[in-house]
Amino acid sequence: MKKILIIEDDKKIREELSIFLSRNGYICEPLCDFDGIDAVINNIALKNPDLILLDINLPVFDGYYICREIRKHSDIPIIVVTSRDTELDELMAMNYGLMIL
Repeated sequence: MKKILIIEDDKKIREELSIFLSRNGYICEPLCDFDGIDAVINNIALKNPDLILLDINLPVFDGYYICREIRKHSDIPIIVVTSRDTELDELMAMNYGLMIL
């Protein structure tokens, strides 16, 4: 089964995504610790996901910063799940090779 890492600070959204994806045959690994970018990157390396669902509006570091750090170590596919929909957000996502949902 494919493993999806969910990087989302909103507990309800994180749980809804996990339930939906689990019901459709995916293994979901939610990431809840956002205290330091090193912890986030280490968690990603340890969990070894096939895909990352990444929120942009996160505490401490925003999703774009986390994406840049992930890209230094990995080419895991990343899909941005966010309510932000400005042209600037779309442009930034395209620059990082991301897809916005």
